[in-house]
Amino acid sequence: MADAPRYIQSAAGTKALIIDLRAGPSGLEFLVFALGRLLVDRDTPFATFTLGDLSNPGAFYWSKTPDRISAPRQPRYFGRIVILVDEATQSTSEYHAMAFRAVPNAIVIGSTTAGADGNVSPFALPGGLTTQISGVGVFYPDQRPTQRVGIVPDITMRPTVAGIRDQRDEVLETALRQILGPDVPVTRIRELAKP
Repeated sequence: MADAPRYIQSAAGTKALIIDLRAGPSGLEFLVFALGRLLVDRDTPFATFTLGDLSNPGAFYWSKTPDRISAPRQPRYFGRIVILVDEATQSTSEYHAMAFRAVPNAIVIGSTTAGADGNVSPFALPGGLTTQISGVGVFYPDQRPTQRVGIVPDITMRPTVAGIRDQRDEVLETALRQILGPDVPVTRIRELAKP
């Protein structure tokens, strides 16, 4: 998180920033606010929640204020934001995708995410078993659901058998095509997408 301003400074003047959330939540720092503040020019709501009503078990109520990226900071990034997701994108990675998607001119590419965001509330079951559930409902600010639905991409792209066989990252290639435009040769796109 501390490196976010340095990364944005080094990306100054580029056409786009690609944020790859396909690896799932493992090892992901909570960059929503540290990076998000460098991508927006105003207060930007991106998620709202339902919470359990403790005085009426089984009932829920809407949180009063949505989560938002606030207090824009410098250095500000002015290029496009392209977010890569797939079915392994879940939990905090989905929350990140929601936040970064709220940035003007952002686009999500890949396949629908797991639909498993929200906090984790563990509880005990008879017989010494334990399990966990999400203790909150997660929605976009307009109250569209994300849990059990996932983050639906703007452009759907899934790896193909041929692409995997050729060791190509077709999702990244699609992102590069969106950024660089139709006139860039396929060979150049594939070269840029190689690990």
